Amino acid sequence: MINIITLIFSVGFNGISTVLSQYAVLQFKADPLQVGVLWASFFIVSSFVRPVAGALGDLGYRFRLLIIGSLLFTISSATFLFAVDFGHLIVARLFQGLSQGIFTTAAFSLVAYEASTHIEYFEESIAWRSAMLGLGVVIGPALFGYILSFYGFVQAFSLIILMGLCTIAGVIATIKVSKVTEDLGLIRHKTTQARSSRKISFTNIFSGFEELLGNRNFRKAITSLFLYSLGYIAVTSFLPAFYATKFGKESGIIIGNCLSLIGISSLFPRILSGRLSRRWKCNNIAKLGMLLLWIGLLLLGLQPLPPHVYAIAVLIGVGIGFVIPALQIMALLNIQDSRKGMATGMYITGWDISNLIAPLVFGTVGDVFGYESVMEIAFFPVLIGFFFLMLSKP
Repeated sequence: MINIITLIFSVGFNGISTVLSQYAVLQFKADPLQVGVLWASFFIVSSFVRPVAGALGDLGYRFRLLIIGSLLFTISSATFLFAVDFGHLIVARLFQGLSQGIFTTAAFSLVAYEASTHIEYFEESIAWRSAMLGLGVVIGPALFGYILSFYGFVQAFSLIILMGLCTIAGVIATIKVSKVTEDLGLIRHKTTQARSSRKISFTNIFSGFEELLGNRNFRKAITSLFLYSLGYIAVTSFLPAFYATKFGKESGIIIGNCLSLIGISSLFPRILSGRLSRRWKCNNIAKLGMLLLWIGLLLLGLQPLPPHVYAIAVLIGVGIGFVIPALQIMALLNIQDSRKGMATGMYITGWDISNLIAPLVFGTVGDVFGYESVMEIAFFPVLIGFFFLMLSKP
C-alpha cells in the first residue's frame, strides 16, 4: 500500500516537474537564471528537512509524516495554480520542497524498515520501491505533457491537486489496515523502544551523520548520488525550458514523451537490479548505470532535438534504472534498523544538494550561452561519478 501511495505521489510530483519550467517561461517570461533559481529553491528546503524527517521516522512518526507531506504537497500545488507573479512560484516551490522532503523520506524509510524484517527480500523490496518512482516518471510526464498541450496549465495543476488529496486518503487507509496506534503513530507489533527513551536534537542528527559517513558503502553511495544528480538535473529542469523556447505549448508533448521514455526504459533495470545485487556487487551495477547515463547525456548534448532525443532518452532511462536502486541498496543494506530513517534522510540529501547547486550553475551558463549549452555540459559530473566508482574499493 505504501508503494501505491508512493506511485500516486510520484505521478503528481513528476507532473509538476514536467510543466513547471514551461509554466515559468510561458506564463511569467522567466529567463534561464530565474528557472535555475526556481528549481533550486525546492532543494534549499528539502535538504534541511530530510535529516529531521528521517530522525522523526526512527522515533516512529512515519505515518504522521506521510500525512503532513502529502498535505503540504496539495497546498503547494494550489499555490502554483493561483500564482499571479514569479514570487508566488518561489513560495510554492519552497512548500513543495518541504512536502517532498518529508513524504519521500518517510515512505522510503518505512519500506526499508519493513524490508529489514524480511532481510532475504531486502534488495528486491528497495528495487520495487524504486520501480514505483520509475512508474511515476512514466505516467507523470506523459499525462501532464498531454494535458498541458491539449488543455492548459489550469487543468494540469487541478489534477495534481486531486492527486495530493488522493495521497492523503491513501495514507489514512493504510493506517487503518496496518493497525497503527492513534496515540503515537507507531506500528503496534514492531515497536521496540519507548518514545520517551529517545529524543531528537540537532546534536544527535550531526553525530548520526558523522557515524553514517564512517560507513564506506554509505559514503560511496551518497557521493555517487550527488554526482549523477548534478548531470541529470539538466534533463528535468532545463530541457523542458529549452523546448518551451523552441516549440511553445507543443513542448509539453515532446518533453512528456522524453521523460516517459526515460521512465519506461528504467522500469525493468530497476526491478532487475534487486535480483542482480544478490550475485553481482551493487558497485558494479552502479558503474554500469553511470556509464550508460554518461553516454546518454553526452549524446543529448550533441542531438537535443526530436527525433534523435527519443532514442537517447531510452539510453538515459536504462542507465538511471541501474544507478538508482543500486545506490539505495548500497547506502542502506548494512545500516541498523534504528538508523534507517536517518540514513534515508541523509542519503537523499545528496540528491537535494546537487539539485540545489546544479540549477544555479546551469542557469548562469544558460543565461550567458543559451539553454542548448546546458545540455552540452550536463554529462561532465556523471563522467566524474563513473570514474569515482571505478577507482573506489568494491
